[in-house]
Amino acid sequence: MLKLKRVEVQGFKSFCDRTELRFNGEGIAAIVGPNGCGKSNISDAISWVLGEQSVKSLRGTRMEDVIFAGTRDRKPVGMAYVTMTMVDPEVYAEGLPAHKIHVEEGQPKKTGEITITRRLFRSGESEYLIDGRPARLRDIQELFMGTGLGPESYAIIEQGRIGQILSSKPQDRRAIIEEAAGITKFKTRKRLAEAKLEGAKQNLARVYDILEEVTRQVNSLKRQAWFSRVSIACWSVTPLRPPST
Repeated sequence: MLKLKRVEVQGFKSFCDRTELRFNGEGIAAIVGPNGCGKSNISDAISWVLGEQSVKSLRGTRMEDVIFAGTRDRKPVGMAYVTMTMVDPEVYAEGLPAHKIHVEEGQPKKTGEITITRRLFRSGESEYLIDGRPARLRDIQELFMGTGLGPESYAIIEQGRIGQILSSKPQDRRAIIEEAAGITKFKTRKRLAEAKLEGAKQNLARVYDILEEVTRQVNSLKRQAWFSRVSIACWSVTPLRPPST
């Protein structure tokens, strides 16, 4: 079970300056403050760095709305980024190498601690990083599938979400239960494997079509070559000369 260790935010919503939050200890951490001070923006930042793509869930109209838009005294910024560090408490120890966090092929290996970063520029460009290395959104989603932090996240529940879950369709509740049971990643892998197999079947069908067409062309060329050899053989025959007297 992964635990949140550190969150670093800059340029995200109300966090104009670089802000670092550290979560130490084994108990419950609470963030308190008056209305409008940005408490909800912290949970939004965590959802966003985990790959949230729904602008509505982030309480905006466009994805660029998460970038600090400026105030009367502060200018807008051109980039928002959030970095989150999580640890596996079962294996994490300062100075002791461990290897418990499972990462897929192509993702960096890590020792009980993992750091993910998401950046968004006003130009619309965005990038993801895992332990400082460029990654894809799918890499991050696959990394946290089955932990409650995947696309069907139940680890972050906002106000009114519980009632929404209870009143939702059985299919929607099933998705949350499957995420909690840890089988979402296997179903996703199955779906990706089936898509690859379907793509391979289509490619194979195209190869057969090309092979059939090439075979027809080869047969036609063979016939033309045979006629050419026959013609050459006929022209190369020496004509008979009449006997001399």
